[in-house]
Amino acid sequence: MYYNYSKILSYNAPLNILIGERGVGKTFGAIKFCIKQFLKNKSQFVYLRRYKTELSSALSSFFDEIKNLDEFKNVDFSVKNNNFYINGELAGYGMTLTQAQNMKSKNFANVFYLIFDEFIIEEGQKKYYLHNEVFIFLNLLETIFRLRKMKVFLLGNAGNITSNPYFLFFDLHLPYNSDIITFKNGMILLQFMKNEEYRKIKAKSDIGKLISNTIVEDYIILNKDININNNFIGKKSKSAKFSFAFKYNGSIFGVWIDNINGLLFISSDYIKNTPYIFACTLDDFSENTLLFNNIKNYTFWKTLINAFQIGAIRYENQKIKSLCLSLFKRILC
Repeated sequence: MYYNYSKILSYNAPLNILIGERGVGKTFGAIKFCIKQFLKNKSQFVYLRRYKTELSSALSSFFDEIKNLDEFKNVDFSVKNNNFYINGELAGYGMTLTQAQNMKSKNFANVFYLIFDEFIIEEGQKKYYLHNEVFIFLNLLETIFRLRKMKVFLLGNAGNITSNPYFLFFDLHLPYNSDIITFKNGMILLQFMKNEEYRKIKAKSDIGKLISNTIVEDYIILNKDININNNFIGKKSKSAKFSFAFKYNGSIFGVWIDNINGLLFISSDYIKNTPYIFACTLDDFSENTLLFNNIKNYTFWKTLINAFQIGAIRYENQKIKSLCLSLFKRILC
């Protein structure tokens, strides 16, 4: 009933993004795969977390489940100084993104695999994505792999999926009518797991019965992003008129106003030669943009924020909605 990596490995994608239920075996399977590769040909791996506290917590029990398997009963596992050892030989490295800049001078010539565990920050966690996190992550991949082939696994649970920086940077979306979709000519594989056997067994457990028919069941057992709904999603009306544009996280969006029905629409469509393109952060600030710094200074933004507060905004799609909600939190909180 647990997750099997053979299907996604058959795609031979360098970057594999796996989103699945808690406890389905994503991390276990990835570690097992890396161990087998080391025992087979001495290929090393990196286990990556975002923060030092996360890594320290994971290291204390890293091999606990694996070493109980019959196939590894004669294999010796140990963890020392954030490094992983198999039969006394260095097999892998524990790293954090916050320390990635310190790794540039190190040699990882024998590393071919990387596991980035819990790369999605879930609702309610008191954690934050790093500034320019995807840039830091890709630089770390360059430091580790250089010109070699790589196999990278990003593992996460459903939660704030469409608004995480990796989806936004690579312009990813969830698969339709399937559990797997590929991007960039097969360079990126994304799987949104649907392990029905695991779900049935999990539903019969005590915790499964306790959370049945609740929103928590949707998240823990059914692998649904409980933050995704169709509230305030809608295409702009034909009578809507362009007002202004804003740039956020590298993307430009147009704000359109329909005075007939009193709604504002936020769309990827905007008038290209408008003199009113506001940059929402210093990173977005460039030629032909105005730096937004205070709602009070612009009638445009007063109108937009007022529409948001009374529920009069419609977003063209889930990606735009997620980005805009992130922006509004930043402005109002």
